[in-house]
Amino acid sequence: MNDLALFSVAKEALAELRRVDEVQDVRDKAERMKLYGRQVKDRSIIADATEVILRAERRLGELLIEGRAAGQIGTGRPSKSNLDEPEENGATEAPFQRVTLEEIGISKKLSSRAQKLASVAGSIFEEGVEAARIQVLGGGAWAINPLKTATTAEKKAKRAEREAELGAKQIALPVAKFGVILTDDEWDYETWSENGMDRSAANHYPTSSLEKLKERDVLSLAADDSVLFMWTTQPHLAQGIELMAHRGFEYKTGCIWKKVYPGNGHGMGRWFWINHEILLVGTRGNVPAPAPGTQWPSIIEAPVGEHSAKPAIFHELIESYFPTLPKIELNARTARPGWVRWGYEAPPDEAAAPAPDFAAIAEARAYYEAAIATLAEGKGHLTMATAEPILRAGRAAGVSPMILADDIGHPLGTIKTWLNRLGLTSMAHMQQLNDQRAAAAAERRDGK
Repeated sequence: MNDLALFSVAKEALAELRRVDEVQDVRDKAERMKLYGRQVKDRSIIADATEVILRAERRLGELLIEGRAAGQIGTGRPSKSNLDEPEENGATEAPFQRVTLEEIGISKKLSSRAQKLASVAGSIFEEGVEAARIQVLGGGAWAINPLKTATTAEKKAKRAEREAELGAKQIALPVAKFGVILTDDEWDYETWSENGMDRSAANHYPTSSLEKLKERDVLSLAADDSVLFMWTTQPHLAQGIELMAHRGFEYKTGCIWKKVYPGNGHGMGRWFWINHEILLVGTRGNVPAPAPGTQWPSIIEAPVGEHSAKPAIFHELIESYFPTLPKIELNARTARPGWVRWGYEAPPDEAAAPAPDFAAIAEARAYYEAAIATLAEGKGHLTMATAEPILRAGRAAGVSPMILADDIGHPLGTIKTWLNRLGLTSMAHMQQLNDQRAAAAAERRDGK
């Protein structure tokens, strides 16, 4: 237990250590205390020991990088001829002692991990240390991979920076170019019975063949670095991928809308009832993929609405991935903040919501990140009332429900319930509109 006294000074002391063996000694003592903490099931000891191990390994990495740069550490020893070259005055320089990792008792695995920790930005490393402590103290796994936590946070930060740079660049373009294009193409369906004619797409809106869809110059709308989200159906899957390539985008992946029909209904189909649609994703240029840990599930359940209308949750998905990129929706059915829309049933200009206020988005994100940073160990004690300002700021900044749940430290189901009660989900907003319409209709009836 006397070694616990090291924890109070280890953070400061490690920065001053200049010898690998000294750092190794601190790390070894912390490893022993971590083992002791596991034996007595004291998570505070494990958390303290884990922090010291991390800081020791980072310092070790710094010393190894310095040693390699100075030629003091290598995979082998220099040849004797290189050591004994005479100086200009005829004297012979004293042999330079270069050592190997094996000779200083460091495995290649530890060396690699330590140098990676040393290369991580200081703020990102501190986030990783804090995340490791919270995981241990909160009842998580005994074994922590802080390097993964730190590098994941670094990737998130770089990805957000890249996405913001793209957004600023594309907004400044002199002509209309978009970083995000969402298309809901009017695929032509071939019915195989008279009973299916009343449910045919052509009976609800004009449809187009693949050849006709290829004539639509979607590429002219695309920024050099852009992403295409393109709806298609199971029968049109091959044509959809072909059309995506024709439009100049490289197919990457896709997600599924699993349709929820009222009264246990189902869709149409020959081989199967088609109860889903597919949202294909393709890119051109250099577009950042979602940061690790922020990905949405590949199957999303949502109720069906009017014919061909798509659930707003997919707009939320896209907005969470690309909050600042200029967006356009082709064959839009509704106006949505931050989106330009085009199509046969697109709302008129006066119904469109204004362009996004990027200063307000940045302000909301700054508030959200500051609030999350102050939660620390008190994550589990938040109520809906105390979490409301954070939830509102997060949603205004385009943070998805999954990331909110992870940051706040509550189950996803709880966060979704809170968002719904606070009117911060698309479904809640739609329900509010429906309630308003019903109330207005009741007033008209009463007035008559």
